[in-house]
Amino acid sequence: MDKVKKLPKDIEVIWRLNALLDCTILLAITLIIFIGKTFVSKGMQPFLLIVGLVFLGLTILIPLIEVMLVNYHWNYWTYYIDAQQVELRHGFFFRKQIIIPIARIQNVTLKQGPILRLKNLQKIVIETAAGGNDISGIKNDEADNLKELIMKLAREAQNDL
Repeated sequence: MDKVKKLPKDIEVIWRLNALLDCTILLAITLIIFIGKTFVSKGMQPFLLIVGLVFLGLTILIPLIEVMLVNYHWNYWTYYIDAQQVELRHGFFFRKQIIIPIARIQNVTLKQGPILRLKNLQKIVIETAAGGNDISGIKNDEADNLKELIMKLAREAQNDL
């Protein structure tokens, strides 16, 4: 693991599905607002109409932006693992670099929900005393190998202290 790696291309499908799920949730909220508008007093109806129109705009705008930015998000999400650290980099407008010293790692967990399962992907959660960070969307076999590698390096680093 001596080089910077990218997430598999399949994660883009998952991110698009998440955008669709966001759209569905916002649409449900919008419908509840418009239906609820008929059951309130006449004084509240203009307010709920405005709130409903705002949610309708968000229902269209937010998932559209999410889908448009999927390629950029994938291009700027990388990770690097060596004997001293796990380095995570992501973000295209606001870049974030997380460096986790191997000696500080307490646990590595693999998680897989139904959406990740569609593409045989898993999330690797790297836990330290300060919290957890994750690498989302690693292929199943690679995720198992990375988990074993990180835990092996962590045990060796803690034995050296």
